Amino acid sequence: MNNTDTFHILALDGGGTRGIYTAQLLATIEQAFQIRIRTCFELIAGTSTGSIIAGAAVSDIPMQDIVELFDTETPHIFRRRWYRIPLFLSKYPSQKLTQILAAHLPATPLGEIETPLMITSSEISKSDVHIFRSNYADKLGESNHVDKDVGLRDAILASCAAPTFFAPKPLNNFLLADGGLWANNPSTIAFTEAISAFGKDTREVRMLSLGTGHSVNMYRNRRGWGFITGWGGAKLTSYVMSLQSQASANMAKLLLKENYLRINPEIDFWELDTITQLDNLKSLAKRDFEKNAEGIEAFLRRM
Repeated sequence: MNNTDTFHILALDGGGTRGIYTAQLLATIEQAFQIRIRTCFELIAGTSTGSIIAGAAVSDIPMQDIVELFDTETPHIFRRRWYRIPLFLSKYPSQKLTQILAAHLPATPLGEIETPLMITSSEISKSDVHIFRSNYADKLGESNHVDKDVGLRDAILASCAAPTFFAPKPLNNFLLADGGLWANNPSTIAFTEAISAFGKDTREVRMLSLGTGHSVNMYRNRRGWGFITGWGGAKLTSYVMSLQSQASANMAKLLLKENYLRINPEIDFWELDTITQLDNLKSLAKRDFEKNAEGIEAFLRRM
């Protein structure tokens, strides 16, 4: 479907359970155009829940399977500890997410994944960013491709470790947390990779960027603005990630202009672990495909 003169990028936001929106939209694209997502893009970048979908795409797993994963497994992933003491333990144990990823995704080392893949994470012990890359890093001559032996599942677990929701992931002497802390929308880092690592000109880059919902009802004015009473504790994590997504989308649009297609529905405030809106999110995805089908097809076929 791609023209050889263009460099197509798929950028997938984080957003917890709201990732079912992204999975459903991509599943509908696959079904409508009779294609596999992996074959349509020269680079796929994902953050947090977007990294799950990105990992499935490069593993050639049908997107409908990932919709079903969200439908059936998220109630198990986001089941609170009955004994949790909020000041001392993360909201959810990581073991269930680990088991579910093992059941649905391969343990392929990143160095053996042929499709160019980027997964974002945060190195919290050194206040640094961390990007997992598939084997294109070796092919492009990056001598410091330290993550080539890291399994796909482990990279995804690190990217999904949202503060207060899950514990950080220790991996290869790093202590890693959610990439959404700095790249919840990986559009700008994927664009930078296309220019710097693949040597593309800005005019050659086309990017489809999928969000997981932009809340239009995050905060209201109130009298008290303490961490818990005003900012909402874990809600602040969602807010920071949402701001980053918007900033990245704005910058990517300025850089790529009409070559940047961003699809991100307006929603009420639904937390990263909300499981009551899964059907609604799937409906939003189908609606947005109908609204954007012509543009999506033209975007993928653009000369």
